Amino acid sequence: MEQTVSRRDAEAYELFMGRWSRPVADRFLDWLRAPTGADWVDVGSGTGVLVAAILDRSAPRDLLAVDASDAFTDYARHRFSDPRLRIEQGDALQLPLAPQSRDVAVSGLFVNTVTPMQNLLSEMRRVLRPGGLLGFYVWDYPSGGMGMLDAFWQAAGGIDAGAVELSERHRFAECDFAGLDRACRAAGLEPAIGLIDTVSEHEDFEAYWRPFTQAESPAKRYLDGLDPAGRAELRGALAQRLDHGGPIRLPARAWCVKAVLPQG
Repeated sequence: MEQTVSRRDAEAYELFMGRWSRPVADRFLDWLRAPTGADWVDVGSGTGVLVAAILDRSAPRDLLAVDASDAFTDYARHRFSDPRLRIEQGDALQLPLAPQSRDVAVSGLFVNTVTPMQNLLSEMRRVLRPGGLLGFYVWDYPSGGMGMLDAFWQAAGGIDAGAVELSERHRFAECDFAGLDRACRAAGLEPAIGLIDTVSEHEDFEAYWRPFTQAESPAKRYLDGLDPAGRAELRGALAQRLDHGGPIRLPARAWCVKAVLPQG
């Protein structure tokens, strides 16, 4: 029973966020330009969005995917059967890898969840061989780059001023050029930083709204704390902003970061 619930939670996350990160993952790998036949680790691998892109596009020799969530690792194990892939539940700050054992260390939409970010970047650097490649991407939260979330919290903040502190704009204010550059340099990295612009497109307002009520997230926890009248008020405020009787298109913009370690 527990595994069934876990997979349902992971599927809800895919509908809520995972599908919007797929185009970013593909473009990130094109930008990263990692060598073929490399040994990889994907840190905070979640439901496997970046894993799938690596297997499809980057010809790894070996790929270790690490995530702390049993829900996500269970989902990913059911999703993939590629012999090049191993999936382990584990702590991102204590990767189950020897020092200098990987050629490429990557992370998608995860680095910002570790505070301070340089702690995770230092651990990713630890497992890289000399000349190894470190790369990651995060949503451009401070400027509203994950538009589906930003619209939700803007509407919530218009009703409840306290909701602003729960927003990704507020919680992940370091996800801008200066903050990411600072975190990399604190971990001893010389980063190259770029932007990837994509779009999240929702068939209609109901398709936009429903995932907020299903996938575990700060937004869902906020909704769960509202009474029925409060939920209806927030839904109405969002509909007034977004519902024009057709598809809803919102920005899905991410920062991408890479750094090559010295050869010796």
